[in-house]
Amino acid sequence: MKGLPARAAVAATAVIALIGLSHPAMADPTDPPMEASDITAAYATVACDPGGTTSTDAALATQLNSALDDKMRGYMTAYRVSCARMVIKAVHDRGLPRRAAAIAIATTIVESSIQNISEEVDHDSLGLFQQRASWGSRTQRLNPTWATNAFLDKMLRVYPNGSWQTAPIGEVCQAVQVSAYPDRYEVEASDAQIIVNAIWPYIDGPNGVASVYGVLSNGLLTYTSIDAATGKRTSGAEVSAVSLGFKPKAIATLNHNTLLVTEDGTGGRLYRVDVITVRDTVIFEKPVFLGTGWTHDLLAYDGSSYLFGIADGALRRYKLTADKPALADITGNTLIGNGFTLKTLTATGPSWILGTTSAGALISYKINGAESWQRYQLRDTTWQVFDQLLSPGGGVYYGHRNAEGSVHRYFDENPHDGQGDDLTGQGVVDAEGWTQVLLSANPDTVT
Repeated sequence: MKGLPARAAVAATAVIALIGLSHPAMADPTDPPMEASDITAAYATVACDPGGTTSTDAALATQLNSALDDKMRGYMTAYRVSCARMVIKAVHDRGLPRRAAAIAIATTIVESSIQNISEEVDHDSLGLFQQRASWGSRTQRLNPTWATNAFLDKMLRVYPNGSWQTAPIGEVCQAVQVSAYPDRYEVEASDAQIIVNAIWPYIDGPNGVASVYGVLSNGLLTYTSIDAATGKRTSGAEVSAVSLGFKPKAIATLNHNTLLVTEDGTGGRLYRVDVITVRDTVIFEKPVFLGTGWTHDLLAYDGSSYLFGIADGALRRYKLTADKPALADITGNTLIGNGFTLKTLTATGPSWILGTTSAGALISYKINGAESWQRYQLRDTTWQVFDQLLSPGGGVYYGHRNAEGSVHRYFDENPHDGQGDDLTGQGVVDAEGWTQVLLSANPDTVT
């Protein structure tokens, strides 16, 4: 599965306290409902993922325990997250959207408290969805992927032509399950969506390696690579033996072996740095002086053809016509507009930039041309802690905190929709050790 670290060991069978087990589909309607406060027994369960739980499952359980509002608040475990993950993956692999996953998860919350129950507690019901024997064999019903697809098959039959996408979630759950207690599903719809939103990025996550160049305070050049799916460093930080020879102010990575760097001085000198190798150490040619007047505080390259720079709140765009540009290859000096008082700057795709403000806002811009752009505020606060922001593409963002030298990663499922509700934190790459004063990622290396 994409976006998940190595799996922890798991017992084949676990005994988990069951909270609020509901009646399964086709249950005897005369049986009394089982409320959470009435259940003191434990029920046998089996693993949902044959590979077991992961450290990410455990971290998400902690996150969800404080985010949920109803029955599952405080009761999420790595095991329950692994079960939800398998359900959500089955939905994803079938090509259905998050709403279908929320419908399935709401059902499992009510039916089994998101546990793969392996004993017939209520009639002959088994599994996450508490499906009766008429649904399939014991082996099938205890297979989360099979059980989820069986649930989805009936949902699509009952709600043809996509009508399930607009019907209330609780109504759809009940239509599939035919429970004697139909009102239980809708109250779990909100929490189901929260669970789906937390887990989905780890299933439909990014692929590729982020190549990150940096500059230390003494002018030495660094290189680090990060697996975008796991957030783990795959190499580095490799450090050069010699310095750039000048104090840098802003940096933009053009490709795997070419950087543009401005000098921190009144002249605004611009240099091109050609990297020879980053294996074991960073070796580069003597920086090539390109010209003066580049007084930009921030630089970012969008991986297509446009270089963006900000100086005193003025955003300018330049077109690059060569992989290793001379000054003549940097054309089309265009003033996009003023008022771009950003603290950090990166590019997330062709003609898209992203930055933070000193007040903590995270803002995305679609740049069309002179005096033409769309502004989208993805977050209002909290991003002021980052002194560097970088993106290798694919909706992956890294924020650097100078205070402790940490790097934090985020995933925006759709970085160009102007919405922040699909932006999630993905943990820490490193809690310390990143002492670079400037950082920049090779654009468009992650999909």
